[in-house]
Amino acid sequence: MKLIFLVSLLSVNCLTSTAGLTTSNIPIANKTYKVINSVEAKTRWYSLDFIFFGFPFGKPPVHELIESKVKSENADALINIHYWNDKIIFLFLTVHRFGFNAEAIKFEETSQKNESKKSR
Repeated sequence: MKLIFLVSLLSVNCLTSTAGLTTSNIPIANKTYKVINSVEAKTRWYSLDFIFFGFPFGKPPVHELIESKVKSENADALINIHYWNDKIIFLFLTVHRFGFNAEAIKFEETSQKNESKKSR
């Protein structure tokens, strides 16, 4: 009976999560823009955790994920960002996951300037 309890205790994992909302990834006050497309992305990274000490295997790729989505959509920024972050713990290994939904935008002043440069 003790062996079954020990095995079940070691095989049980833990899950924690957070979620949030932010207006944009850069300041966009007093700028006009148009929405290009909806964007969704996820990433994960790993760490080794011992009670109070954690050792990540790499830098969390959150900033790179956001920048790659802005670049792939040929956008200037992301707005209405709904994000979530969770951790799954297996003994000493922790899997961190991050995901977001947002809207890609293009500033209208930028597109007007580019059109005027093209016409010259």
